[in-house]
Amino acid sequence: MSQKRSYFNLDVTFTEAVKQLETCDPNAIAARAAAEFDSGESRFRLSFIDSNYLVEYPSGRVTMETGENASTYMAIILLHYLVTADGTPLTGQWIAFRHLPGGHIYIDPFNRRAVNPFLKTFGEQPEDFQQAASALGGYQLALSGISIAIPVLPRVPICFILWPGDEEMPASANILFDEAASSYLPTEDYAHLPALVIAAMKEHAS
Repeated sequence: MSQKRSYFNLDVTFTEAVKQLETCDPNAIAARAAAEFDSGESRFRLSFIDSNYLVEYPSGRVTMETGENASTYMAIILLHYLVTADGTPLTGQWIAFRHLPGGHIYIDPFNRRAVNPFLKTFGEQPEDFQQAASALGGYQLALSGISIAIPVLPRVPICFILWPGDEEMPASANILFDEAASSYLPTEDYAHLPALVIAAMKEHAS
């Protein structure tokens, strides 16, 4: 493997995402992604969990609003969101990861990187989960267990569900997505995205 390439070829993925961005009309992107586009500065402004990012057009350079460079990993997610978003309205109906296109292929990584860490972190601390999720703009859903949807990107909410354990049953958890999720990110990104939300919740919980 070339030393110029990161371990999982993130730089190659980034380059491909930038090529896609260059072919799209920025105003159309902004409308479909519910993002802001500043034509004078030629850049998008995007909220991601509790931070704001700036995406330059057409270079694809991504920085935090504070001026710090975003990681290549974060830049890829934001670029994928901009080039994938097609403006489909969210349905408010929640589906499991395996029901996303090709979700069964990534179900093991999804469980390792998302569901299991969520359960390990908050399975015995449901109050911490509720507090941390609320701090990130989470809102309660009328589903079973403790169900909270957290807005990650303008049109990408993620639902975290925790069923606290008792003397007879251990705690369990699940993570769900809006039925329109595939209109905003590739399924592989959804296998990784919850881990970033969990990390943000851990910061608020601590």
